[in-house]
Amino acid sequence: MLGFIENEIGDDITTPVTAFDDKTVVFLLIHVADVYKHWLANFGMKMSLSYADGINVTSIEDVYSLYAEADELTNAFITRYENDVYIPITNNTSTGKIITPTVLELFTHVTTHEFHHKGQIMSMCRLLGHIPPDTDIIRT
Repeated sequence: MLGFIENEIGDDITTPVTAFDDKTVVFLLIHVADVYKHWLANFGMKMSLSYADGINVTSIEDVYSLYAEADELTNAFITRYENDVYIPITNNTSTGKIITPTVLELFTHVTTHEFHHKGQIMSMCRLLGHIPPDTDIIRT
């Protein structure tokens, strides 16, 4: 998907899409990367990492950097909890509510969230006049 955006979308990554409340492709890409940081790093590993500043993220190169960081955090999370995915993790949400999801629930949440927004991003690309490729991971 990122290769398609890099090679086909160009400057349209910052073009507001009316049907998506004037959000942009880059806005959703940043949001997805920040959700990995929020749930896996800050909530799951009790880190205090800051989130991406959308004003400074305007190119696909910037997005690749955010996703490299998200990959590193995901690998650290998996390594830390690889022996028991059912360990409960208690922490405060951003609204101050205390919740206790398991490692597996956190991981499932962020990956499901990413695929939800991947579909939205592909729809945004289509609305911007770019025909997206088939982004299914497995084909038989």
